[in-house]
Amino acid sequence: MKKRLAVLSALVAMLACASGAWAVGDKEAAVGASGAPAKVRMVLKDLDTDPNSAQFIELIEQGMAAAGTPVDIEVMKIPAGNYAEKLSLMIMSGDVPDLIYFQGGDDKLAAQGVLEDLRPYVAKSRYFKSLMDPHSVQRLESYPYLAWIAPPRVRTPVMRRDWFDSLPSAKAVAAKPSVDAYYTLFKDLVAKKGAKYGICVTGATNGVEELDAIFDAAFGITSTWLKGSDGAWVYSRVTPMERQKLEFYAKLYKEGLLDPEFLTKKWDSKEQVFYEGKAGMIPGVAPGSVDVYVNKMMKAQGTDLVPLPPAKGVSQGLTPFVDVTKESRGWAIASTSKVKAAAFAVLDFMWSPAGLKIAKLGMPGVHYVDDGKQYVLTDKYSEWYNGWFGDSFNGFNPDKPLSRPIMTPAAVAAGDMAKKYMQADKTILIPEQYITNWDAMTNLYKEYVADIVTGKRPISAFDEFVDKWNKAGGVDVTKYANTVLR
Repeated sequence: MKKRLAVLSALVAMLACASGAWAVGDKEAAVGASGAPAKVRMVLKDLDTDPNSAQFIELIEQGMAAAGTPVDIEVMKIPAGNYAEKLSLMIMSGDVPDLIYFQGGDDKLAAQGVLEDLRPYVAKSRYFKSLMDPHSVQRLESYPYLAWIAPPRVRTPVMRRDWFDSLPSAKAVAAKPSVDAYYTLFKDLVAKKGAKYGICVTGATNGVEELDAIFDAAFGITSTWLKGSDGAWVYSRVTPMERQKLEFYAKLYKEGLLDPEFLTKKWDSKEQVFYEGKAGMIPGVAPGSVDVYVNKMMKAQGTDLVPLPPAKGVSQGLTPFVDVTKESRGWAIASTSKVKAAAFAVLDFMWSPAGLKIAKLGMPGVHYVDDGKQYVLTDKYSEWYNGWFGDSFNGFNPDKPLSRPIMTPAAVAAGDMAKKYMQADKTILIPEQYITNWDAMTNLYKEYVADIVTGKRPISAFDEFVDKWNKAGGVDVTKYANTVLR
Protein backbone atom coordinates (compact mmCIF):
# COMPACT_ATOMS: atom_id res chain seq x y z
CA MET A 1 0.00 0.00 0.00
CA LYS A 2 2.79 2.38 0.90
CA LYS A 3 4.41 1.66 -2.46
CA ARG A 4 1.14 2.50 -4.25
CA LEU A 5 0.76 5.76 -2.39
CA ALA A 6 4.34 6.69 -3.17
CA VAL A 7 3.74 6.05 -6.87
CA LEU A 8 0.52 8.05 -6.73
CA SER A 9 2.20 10.97 -4.95
CA ALA A 10 4.90 11.05 -7.58
CA LEU A 11 2.24 11.02 -10.29
CA VAL A 12 0.40 13.92 -8.66
CA ALA A 13 3.59 15.97 -8.40
CA MET A 14 4.61 15.25 -11.98
CA LEU A 15 1.24 16.10 -13.52
CA ALA A 16 0.71 19.11 -11.29
CA CYS A 17 3.77 20.72 -12.78
CA ALA A 18 2.32 20.23 -16.23
CA SER A 19 -1.13 21.58 -15.43
CA GLY A 20 -2.01 25.08 -16.51
CA ALA A 21 -4.29 27.79 -15.21
CA TRP A 22 -7.85 27.79 -16.50
CA ALA A 23 -10.69 30.21 -16.24
CA VAL A 24 -13.85 29.08 -14.48
CA GLY A 25 -17.21 29.35 -16.20
CA ASP A 26 -15.98 31.41 -19.14
CA LYS A 27 -16.57 30.46 -22.76
CA GLU A 28 -12.85 30.03 -23.26
CA ALA A 29 -12.78 27.52 -20.41
CA ALA A 30 -13.66 24.65 -22.69
CA VAL A 31 -11.27 25.55 -25.47
CA GLY A 32 -7.77 24.11 -25.62
CA ALA A 33 -4.61 26.10 -26.28
CA SER A 34 -4.76 25.22 -29.99
CA GLY A 35 -8.27 26.61 -30.32
CA ALA A 36 -9.73 23.12 -30.74
CA PRO A 37 -12.28 21.83 -28.20
CA ALA A 38 -10.61 20.66 -25.01
CA LYS A 39 -10.68 16.90 -24.54
CA VAL A 40 -12.31 15.90 -21.25
CA ARG A 41 -11.79 12.32 -20.17
CA MET A 42 -14.82 11.37 -18.09
CA VAL A 43 -15.73 8.29 -16.07
CA LEU A 44 -19.31 7.64 -14.96
CA LYS A 45 -20.63 4.41 -13.46
CA ASP A 46 -22.51 2.27 -16.03
CA LEU A 47 -22.51 4.95 -18.76
CA ASP A 48 -19.91 3.10 -20.82
CA THR A 49 -22.26 0.09 -21.11
CA ASP A 50 -25.49 2.06 -21.69
CA PRO A 51 -26.82 1.61 -25.26
CA ASN A 52 -27.61 5.32 -25.47
CA SER A 53 -24.18 6.44 -24.32
CA ALA A 54 -22.81 7.59 -27.68
CA GLN A 55 -25.90 9.62 -28.59
CA PHE A 56 -26.07 11.07 -25.07
CA ILE A 57 -22.49 12.34 -25.26
CA GLU A 58 -23.00 13.63 -28.79
CA LEU A 59 -26.00 15.69 -27.66
CA ILE A 60 -23.99 17.13 -24.77
CA GLU A 61 -21.13 18.08 -27.09
CA GLN A 62 -23.53 19.69 -29.56
CA GLY A 63 -25.27 21.60 -26.79
CA MET A 64 -22.01 22.85 -25.32
CA ALA A 65 -20.76 23.93 -28.73
CA ALA A 66 -23.98 25.88 -29.28
CA ALA A 67 -23.46 27.51 -25.88
CA GLY A 68 -19.95 28.59 -26.87
CA THR A 69 -18.10 26.07 -24.65
CA PRO A 70 -17.15 23.26 -27.05
CA VAL A 71 -15.59 20.12 -25.59
CA ASP A 72 -14.60 16.68 -26.79
CA ILE A 73 -15.80 14.14 -24.21
CA GLU A 74 -14.20 10.72 -23.96
CA VAL A 75 -16.11 8.24 -21.82
CA MET A 76 -13.61 5.94 -20.16
CA LYS A 77 -14.40 2.31 -19.50
CA ILE A 78 -14.24 0.72 -16.06
CA PRO A 79 -13.64 -3.04 -15.78
CA ALA A 80 -16.55 -5.10 -14.48
CA GLY A 81 -16.73 -5.52 -10.72
CA ASN A 82 -16.94 -3.20 -7.74
CA TYR A 83 -17.02 0.30 -9.25
CA ALA A 84 -15.33 2.10 -6.36
CA GLU A 85 -12.52 -0.44 -6.19
CA LYS A 86 -11.94 -0.57 -9.96
CA LEU A 87 -11.96 3.23 -10.20
CA SER A 88 -9.40 3.57 -7.39
CA LEU A 89 -7.16 1.00 -9.06
CA MET A 90 -7.38 2.89 -12.36
CA ILE A 91 -6.39 6.18 -10.73
CA MET A 92 -3.61 4.65 -8.65
CA SER A 93 -2.16 3.03 -11.78
CA GLY A 94 -1.68 6.52 -13.22
CA ASP A 95 -4.68 6.60 -15.54
CA VAL A 96 -6.45 9.63 -14.05
CA PRO A 97 -9.64 10.93 -15.74
CA ASP A 98 -10.37 14.65 -15.75
CA LEU A 99 -13.99 14.41 -14.65
CA ILE A 100 -14.68 11.60 -12.20
CA TYR A 101 -17.92 10.23 -10.75
CA PHE A 102 -17.34 8.67 -7.35
CA GLN A 103 -19.56 6.32 -5.41
CA GLY A 104 -17.18 5.70 -2.52
CA GLY A 105 -13.42 5.59 -2.26
CA ASP A 106 -12.89 9.30 -2.89
CA ASP A 107 -11.84 10.33 0.61
CA LYS A 108 -8.50 8.53 0.55
CA LEU A 109 -7.66 10.05 -2.82
CA ALA A 110 -8.69 13.50 -1.62
CA ALA A 111 -6.34 13.09 1.34
CA GLN A 112 -3.53 12.42 -1.12
CA GLY A 113 -4.21 15.65 -3.00
CA VAL A 114 -5.58 13.90 -6.09
CA LEU A 115 -8.88 15.82 -6.16
CA GLU A 116 -9.46 19.49 -6.87
CA ASP A 117 -11.22 21.91 -4.51
CA LEU A 118 -14.48 22.58 -6.38
CA ARG A 119 -15.64 25.59 -4.39
CA PRO A 120 -14.08 28.23 -6.69
CA TYR A 121 -15.66 26.58 -9.73
CA VAL A 122 -19.10 26.31 -8.13
CA ALA A 123 -18.89 29.91 -6.88
CA LYS A 124 -18.33 31.21 -10.42
CA SER A 125 -20.76 28.81 -12.10
CA ARG A 126 -23.67 30.15 -14.08
CA TYR A 127 -26.19 27.45 -13.19
CA PHE A 128 -24.76 24.86 -10.82
CA LYS A 129 -24.59 26.85 -7.58
CA SER A 130 -28.10 28.27 -7.91
CA LEU A 131 -29.65 24.80 -8.12
CA MET A 132 -27.93 23.28 -5.09
CA ASP A 133 -30.13 22.59 -2.07
CA PRO A 134 -28.91 23.75 1.36
CA HIS A 135 -27.64 20.31 2.39
CA SER A 136 -25.53 20.09 -0.78
CA VAL A 137 -24.08 23.54 -0.11
CA GLN A 138 -23.14 22.48 3.42
CA ARG A 139 -21.53 19.28 2.18
CA LEU A 140 -19.43 21.09 -0.41
CA GLU A 141 -18.22 23.59 2.17
CA SER A 142 -17.28 20.78 4.56
CA TYR A 143 -15.76 18.48 1.92
CA PRO A 144 -14.98 20.48 -1.24
CA TYR A 145 -13.92 17.58 -3.46
CA LEU A 146 -17.31 16.17 -4.45
CA ALA A 147 -20.32 18.02 -5.86
CA TRP A 148 -23.72 16.46 -6.44
CA ILE A 149 -27.17 17.96 -6.92
CA ALA A 150 -29.81 15.67 -5.48
CA PRO A 151 -32.65 15.90 -2.96
CA PRO A 152 -31.98 14.76 0.60
CA ARG A 153 -32.45 11.01 0.85
CA VAL A 154 -35.10 10.80 3.53
CA ARG A 155 -38.33 8.84 3.91
CA THR A 156 -41.90 10.10 3.98
CA PRO A 157 -44.97 8.09 5.03
CA VAL A 158 -47.69 7.59 2.41
CA MET A 159 -51.24 6.26 2.41
CA ARG A 160 -53.96 5.66 -0.18
CA ARG A 161 -55.78 8.79 -1.32
CA ASP A 162 -59.22 7.13 -1.28
CA TRP A 163 -58.71 6.18 2.35
CA PHE A 164 -57.25 9.59 3.18
CA ASP A 165 -60.27 11.37 1.68
CA SER A 166 -62.73 9.33 3.75
CA LEU A 167 -60.98 9.41 7.13
CA PRO A 168 -61.15 12.53 9.34
CA SER A 169 -58.24 11.11 11.34
CA ALA A 170 -56.08 11.19 8.20
CA LYS A 171 -56.87 14.85 7.65
CA ALA A 172 -56.10 15.45 11.32
CA VAL A 173 -52.62 14.01 10.80
CA ALA A 174 -52.09 16.23 7.78
CA ALA A 175 -53.13 19.30 9.78
CA LYS A 176 -51.69 18.55 13.25
CA PRO A 177 -49.48 15.45 13.03
CA SER A 178 -48.96 14.60 16.70
CA VAL A 179 -47.94 11.13 17.88
CA ASP A 180 -51.46 10.63 19.23
CA ALA A 181 -52.97 11.70 15.89
CA TYR A 182 -50.91 9.03 14.11
CA TYR A 183 -51.98 6.46 16.70
CA THR A 184 -55.64 7.28 16.05
CA LEU A 185 -55.12 7.06 12.29
CA PHE A 186 -53.48 3.63 12.59
CA LYS A 187 -56.49 2.41 14.59
CA ASP A 188 -58.93 3.81 12.03
CA LEU A 189 -57.11 2.21 9.12
CA VAL A 190 -57.67 -1.17 10.77
CA ALA A 191 -61.14 -0.60 12.21
CA LYS A 192 -62.72 1.42 9.40
CA LYS A 193 -60.81 0.47 6.23
CA GLY A 194 -60.16 -3.20 6.77
CA ALA A 195 -56.38 -3.02 6.81
CA LYS A 196 -54.80 -5.82 8.84
CA TYR A 197 -52.39 -3.34 10.42
CA GLY A 198 -51.84 0.40 10.35
CA ILE A 199 -48.25 0.43 9.09
CA CYS A 200 -45.62 -1.92 7.66
CA VAL A 201 -41.85 -1.33 7.57
CA THR A 202 -38.79 -3.19 6.25
CA GLY A 203 -37.74 -4.69 9.56
CA ALA A 204 -35.65 -7.44 7.98
CA THR A 205 -33.20 -4.95 6.49
CA ASN A 206 -33.76 -1.73 8.41
CA GLY A 207 -35.14 -2.66 11.82
CA VAL A 208 -37.30 0.24 12.99
CA GLU A 209 -35.58 2.89 10.85
CA GLU A 210 -38.68 3.46 8.73
CA LEU A 211 -40.78 4.05 11.84
CA ASP A 212 -38.07 6.42 13.03
CA ALA A 213 -38.57 8.45 9.85
CA ILE A 214 -41.97 9.46 11.25
CA PHE A 215 -41.41 9.53 15.00
CA ASP A 216 -37.75 10.15 15.90
CA ALA A 217 -37.96 13.93 16.06
CA ALA A 218 -41.30 13.91 17.87
CA PHE A 219 -39.60 12.14 20.76
CA GLY A 220 -36.66 14.56 20.68
CA ILE A 221 -34.22 12.49 18.63
CA THR A 222 -32.98 14.93 16.00
CA SER A 223 -29.49 13.65 15.18
CA THR A 224 -27.18 10.69 15.79
CA TRP A 225 -25.51 12.53 18.67
CA LEU A 226 -27.43 14.92 20.90
CA LYS A 227 -26.11 17.73 23.07
CA GLY A 228 -27.40 17.60 26.62
CA SER A 229 -28.25 20.51 28.89
CA ASP A 230 -24.81 20.05 30.48
CA GLY A 231 -23.15 20.63 27.10
CA ALA A 232 -21.99 17.02 26.75
CA TRP A 233 -22.74 14.93 23.67
CA VAL A 234 -24.57 11.60 24.05
CA TYR A 235 -25.47 8.89 21.54
CA SER A 236 -29.16 9.34 20.74
CA ARG A 237 -30.01 5.62 20.88
CA VAL A 238 -29.13 5.32 24.56
CA THR A 239 -31.20 8.29 25.77
CA PRO A 240 -34.47 8.37 27.73
CA MET A 241 -36.14 9.74 24.58
CA GLU A 242 -35.22 6.56 22.72
CA ARG A 243 -36.74 4.51 25.52
CA GLN A 244 -40.01 6.46 25.32
CA LYS A 245 -40.13 6.02 21.57
CA LEU A 246 -39.54 2.25 21.76
CA GLU A 247 -42.29 1.98 24.38
CA PHE A 248 -44.64 3.58 21.84
CA TYR A 249 -43.52 1.17 19.11
CA ALA A 250 -44.14 -1.75 21.48
CA LYS A 251 -47.64 -0.43 22.05
CA LEU A 252 -48.29 -0.34 18.28
CA TYR A 253 -47.03 -3.90 17.95
CA LYS A 254 -49.04 -5.23 20.90
CA GLU A 255 -52.25 -3.71 19.56
CA GLY A 256 -51.69 -5.07 16.06
CA LEU A 257 -51.18 -1.66 14.50
CA LEU A 258 -47.61 -2.48 13.43
CA ASP A 259 -47.28 -5.44 11.07
CA PRO A 260 -46.65 -8.44 13.37
CA GLU A 261 -44.28 -9.83 10.73
CA PHE A 262 -42.37 -6.58 10.17
CA LEU A 263 -39.05 -8.18 11.18
CA THR A 264 -39.30 -10.50 8.15
CA LYS A 265 -40.33 -7.83 5.68
CA LYS A 266 -38.00 -6.60 2.93
CA TRP A 267 -38.82 -3.85 0.42
CA ASP A 268 -40.78 -6.10 -1.95
CA SER A 269 -42.92 -7.83 0.67
CA LYS A 270 -43.53 -4.51 2.42
CA GLU A 271 -44.81 -2.98 -0.82
CA GLN A 272 -46.93 -6.03 -1.64
CA VAL A 273 -49.01 -5.87 1.55
CA PHE A 274 -49.53 -2.16 0.91
CA TYR A 275 -50.83 -2.67 -2.62
CA GLU A 276 -53.06 -5.51 -1.37
CA GLY A 277 -54.66 -3.25 1.24
CA LYS A 278 -53.26 -5.17 4.20
CA ALA A 279 -51.04 -2.29 5.35
CA GLY A 280 -52.61 1.12 5.72
CA MET A 281 -49.36 3.06 5.45
CA ILE A 282 -45.71 2.59 4.46
CA PRO A 283 -42.73 4.95 4.49
CA GLY A 284 -40.57 5.36 1.39
CA VAL A 285 -37.65 7.39 0.10
CA ALA A 286 -38.91 10.63 -1.42
CA PRO A 287 -39.45 11.33 -4.20
CA GLY A 288 -38.14 8.30 -6.14
CA SER A 289 -39.62 5.38 -4.20
CA VAL A 290 -42.86 7.27 -3.60
CA ASP A 291 -43.22 7.70 -7.37
CA VAL A 292 -42.87 3.93 -7.79
CA TYR A 293 -45.46 3.34 -5.07
CA VAL A 294 -47.95 5.65 -6.76
CA ASN A 295 -47.70 3.97 -10.14
CA LYS A 296 -48.01 0.49 -8.65
CA MET A 297 -50.94 1.47 -6.42
CA MET A 298 -52.77 2.98 -9.40
CA LYS A 299 -52.48 -0.37 -11.17
CA ALA A 300 -53.42 -2.41 -8.09
CA GLN A 301 -56.21 -0.32 -6.54
CA GLY A 302 -56.87 2.56 -8.95
CA THR A 303 -56.01 5.24 -6.41
CA ASP A 304 -53.32 7.84 -5.89
CA LEU A 305 -51.25 8.27 -2.72
CA VAL A 306 -50.92 11.08 -0.17
CA PRO A 307 -47.62 11.84 1.59
CA LEU A 308 -47.98 12.76 5.25
CA PRO A 309 -45.84 15.04 7.43
CA PRO A 310 -43.72 13.62 10.25
CA ALA A 311 -45.13 13.49 13.76
CA LYS A 312 -44.67 16.69 15.74
CA GLY A 313 -43.77 16.66 19.40
CA VAL A 314 -40.54 17.79 21.00
CA SER A 315 -39.45 18.55 17.43
CA GLN A 316 -40.54 17.64 13.91
CA GLY A 317 -38.52 16.14 11.10
CA LEU A 318 -37.94 13.21 8.78
CA THR A 319 -35.09 10.73 8.77
CA PRO A 320 -32.60 9.28 7.98
CA PHE A 321 -30.66 12.21 9.38
CA VAL A 322 -28.86 13.96 6.55
CA ASP A 323 -25.09 13.84 6.87
CA VAL A 324 -23.87 17.27 5.78
CA THR A 325 -20.17 16.51 6.23
CA LYS A 326 -19.73 15.20 2.66
CA GLU A 327 -21.49 13.76 -0.34
CA SER A 328 -21.62 9.96 -0.41
CA ARG A 329 -21.43 10.14 -4.20
CA GLY A 330 -20.80 12.82 -6.78
CA TRP A 331 -18.50 14.51 -9.25
CA ALA A 332 -14.84 15.34 -8.75
CA ILE A 333 -12.12 16.88 -10.92
CA ALA A 334 -8.58 15.57 -10.84
CA SER A 335 -6.10 18.05 -9.43
CA THR A 336 -3.68 16.90 -12.14
CA SER A 337 -6.09 17.65 -15.00
CA LYS A 338 -4.95 20.11 -17.66
CA VAL A 339 -8.57 20.90 -18.53
CA LYS A 340 -10.13 21.55 -15.13
CA ALA A 341 -12.30 24.44 -16.28
CA ALA A 342 -13.48 22.47 -19.29
CA ALA A 343 -14.35 19.55 -17.03
CA PHE A 344 -16.41 21.75 -14.75
CA ALA A 345 -17.99 23.43 -17.77
CA VAL A 346 -19.55 20.02 -18.56
CA LEU A 347 -21.17 19.94 -15.11
CA ASP A 348 -22.40 23.51 -15.36
CA PHE A 349 -23.87 22.88 -18.81
CA MET A 350 -25.75 19.81 -17.61
CA TRP A 351 -27.63 22.04 -15.15
CA SER A 352 -28.42 24.68 -17.76
CA PRO A 353 -31.88 24.59 -19.43
CA ALA A 354 -30.37 22.92 -22.51
CA GLY A 355 -28.43 20.39 -20.45
CA LEU A 356 -31.39 19.54 -18.23
CA LYS A 357 -33.51 18.86 -21.31
CA ILE A 358 -30.99 16.25 -22.44
CA ALA A 359 -30.46 14.75 -18.99
CA LYS A 360 -34.09 14.53 -17.95
CA LEU A 361 -35.93 13.80 -21.22
CA GLY A 362 -33.48 11.34 -22.76
CA MET A 363 -32.89 10.70 -26.43
CA PRO A 364 -35.20 12.41 -28.96
CA GLY A 365 -37.08 9.91 -31.05
CA VAL A 366 -36.46 7.19 -28.48
CA HIS A 367 -37.59 8.38 -25.06
CA TYR A 368 -39.64 11.34 -26.26
CA VAL A 369 -40.97 12.81 -29.50
CA ASP A 370 -41.37 16.50 -30.33
CA ASP A 371 -44.73 16.81 -32.10
CA GLY A 372 -44.36 20.57 -32.47
CA LYS A 373 -46.67 21.41 -29.58
CA GLN A 374 -45.37 19.24 -26.78
CA TYR A 375 -42.77 16.64 -25.87
CA VAL A 376 -44.52 13.29 -25.94
CA LEU A 377 -42.90 10.81 -23.57
CA THR A 378 -42.80 7.38 -25.20
CA ASP A 379 -43.25 3.93 -23.68
CA LYS A 380 -39.47 3.67 -23.60
CA TYR A 381 -39.10 6.69 -21.34
CA SER A 382 -39.14 4.44 -18.27
CA GLU A 383 -35.92 2.88 -19.60
CA TRP A 384 -34.08 6.21 -19.46
CA TYR A 385 -32.03 6.97 -16.36
CA ASN A 386 -32.53 10.70 -15.78
CA GLY A 387 -30.08 10.95 -12.88
CA TRP A 388 -26.74 10.58 -14.67
CA PHE A 389 -25.54 13.98 -13.47
CA GLY A 390 -27.72 14.26 -10.37
CA ASP A 391 -31.16 13.12 -9.19
CA SER A 392 -32.62 16.58 -8.66
CA PHE A 393 -35.18 18.18 -10.96
CA ASN A 394 -34.24 21.66 -9.74
CA GLY A 395 -34.27 24.07 -12.67
CA PHE A 396 -36.01 21.68 -15.05
CA ASN A 397 -38.52 23.76 -16.98
CA PRO A 398 -38.73 22.50 -20.57
CA ASP A 399 -39.52 24.93 -23.36
CA LYS A 400 -42.58 22.89 -24.33
CA PRO A 401 -45.16 21.14 -22.17
CA LEU A 402 -44.82 17.42 -21.54
CA SER A 403 -47.47 14.92 -22.58
CA ARG A 404 -47.50 13.68 -18.98
CA PRO A 405 -45.58 14.47 -15.82
CA ILE A 406 -42.23 12.73 -15.44
CA MET A 407 -42.96 12.31 -11.75
CA THR A 408 -46.36 11.97 -10.14
CA PRO A 409 -47.72 14.93 -8.13
CA ALA A 410 -47.66 12.83 -4.95
CA ALA A 411 -43.97 12.08 -5.44
CA VAL A 412 -43.22 15.74 -6.07
CA ALA A 413 -45.10 16.66 -2.90
CA ALA A 414 -43.17 14.01 -0.97
CA GLY A 415 -39.91 15.41 -2.32
CA ASP A 416 -40.87 18.92 -1.22
CA MET A 417 -41.76 17.54 2.20
CA ALA A 418 -38.39 15.79 2.42
CA LYS A 419 -36.59 19.08 1.81
CA LYS A 420 -38.76 20.90 4.32
CA TYR A 421 -38.36 18.37 7.13
CA MET A 422 -34.84 17.03 6.55
CA GLN A 423 -32.61 17.11 9.64
CA ALA A 424 -28.90 17.82 9.35
CA ASP A 425 -27.05 15.18 11.30
CA LYS A 426 -24.53 15.63 14.09
CA THR A 427 -22.32 12.60 13.72
CA ILE A 428 -18.72 11.39 13.80
CA LEU A 429 -16.50 9.11 11.80
CA ILE A 430 -15.82 6.12 14.06
CA PRO A 431 -12.03 5.77 14.55
CA GLU A 432 -10.51 2.55 13.27
CA GLN A 433 -9.65 1.32 16.76
CA TYR A 434 -13.34 1.39 17.71
CA ILE A 435 -14.89 -0.01 14.53
CA THR A 436 -15.12 -3.64 15.72
CA ASN A 437 -16.64 -2.51 19.01
CA TRP A 438 -19.03 -0.18 17.20
CA ASP A 439 -20.31 -2.99 14.99
CA ALA A 440 -20.97 -5.09 18.08
CA MET A 441 -22.67 -2.15 19.81
CA THR A 442 -24.89 -1.56 16.78
CA ASN A 443 -25.90 -5.22 16.67
CA LEU A 444 -26.65 -5.07 20.39
CA TYR A 445 -28.99 -2.13 19.76
CA LYS A 446 -30.79 -3.98 16.96
CA GLU A 447 -31.21 -7.06 19.14
CA TYR A 448 -32.74 -5.19 22.05
CA VAL A 449 -34.94 -3.02 19.85
CA ALA A 450 -36.40 -6.06 18.09
CA ASP A 451 -37.07 -7.82 21.40
CA ILE A 452 -38.52 -4.76 23.15
CA VAL A 453 -40.83 -3.81 20.27
CA THR A 454 -42.13 -7.38 19.83
CA GLY A 455 -42.62 -7.89 23.58
CA LYS A 456 -39.95 -10.52 24.09
CA ARG A 457 -38.30 -8.15 26.54
CA PRO A 458 -40.03 -5.55 28.72
CA ILE A 459 -39.28 -1.88 28.26
CA SER A 460 -37.24 -2.01 31.48
CA ALA A 461 -34.67 -4.06 29.51
CA PHE A 462 -33.68 -0.82 27.81
CA ASP A 463 -31.63 0.10 30.88
CA GLU A 464 -29.85 -3.24 30.60
CA PHE A 465 -29.08 -2.48 26.95
CA VAL A 466 -27.60 0.91 27.82
CA ASP A 467 -25.38 -0.66 30.46
CA LYS A 468 -24.14 -3.33 28.03
CA TRP A 469 -23.66 -0.71 25.29
CA ASN A 470 -21.47 1.40 27.54
CA LYS A 471 -19.39 -1.59 28.62
CA ALA A 472 -19.00 -2.75 25.00
CA GLY A 473 -17.22 0.48 24.09
CA GLY A 474 -19.85 3.16 24.44
CA VAL A 475 -17.98 5.01 27.16
CA ASP A 476 -14.83 5.29 25.04
CA VAL A 477 -16.68 6.27 21.85
CA THR A 478 -18.69 8.87 23.73
CA LYS A 479 -15.51 10.37 25.16
CA TYR A 480 -14.08 10.54 21.65
CA ALA A 481 -17.29 12.10 20.27
CA ASN A 482 -17.05 14.86 22.84
CA THR A 483 -13.59 15.76 21.57
CA VAL A 484 -14.70 16.28 17.96
CA LEU A 485 -18.31 17.46 18.04
CA ARG A 486 -18.99 21.15 18.45
